Amino acid sequence: MNPSFSEFAYFFLLDVIHISKLIFALLILIGAICHIIGALIYKSFFRAVDTFWMILAAMIAGVIGAFLIFVFAKRWNLEIGIPDIYFLFFTDVVISIIITLLYTLPIMALFAKITPKRIEATTFAFLTGTMDFANTVISPGEGTLINHEFVGVNRNDLS
Repeated sequence: MNPSFSEFAYFFLLDVIHISKLIFALLILIGAICHIIGALIYKSFFRAVDTFWMILAAMIAGVIGAFLIFVFAKRWNLEIGIPDIYFLFFTDVVISIIITLLYTLPIMALFAKITPKRIEATTFAFLTGTMDFANTVISPGEGTLINHEFVGVNRNDLS
């Protein structure tokens, strides 16, 4: 369970960076397309790779992705000459493909392998539901708690 700060990222992009809602929607669309590309790459090249190594690589990629988000938040991309829009699209495309390729699909394949016979639907639904609950409810809640207790970002002060 990773803390998620996606709600804050939304306001940061729209209120601080001043990207349009159209560009934000395009980022989401491109991310969804990249999930398809990641699935195709996984099917073609990585199905036989052990889940442990895929998850380890996903964790390393996650650290790099988190650092790139930090670089963007600190505005270092502008200092090295990369405009916001290019940095956003590049990192969103790469991170979306990597998440699908190295984390989501290996975990789903592992779920399918460990599911007992005769209760496949129930077990798989429980495992994926639990993962979705952790990613969409618990992680944003943790991020909000961390922000409330330690950071203090709010609608009026995004610094």
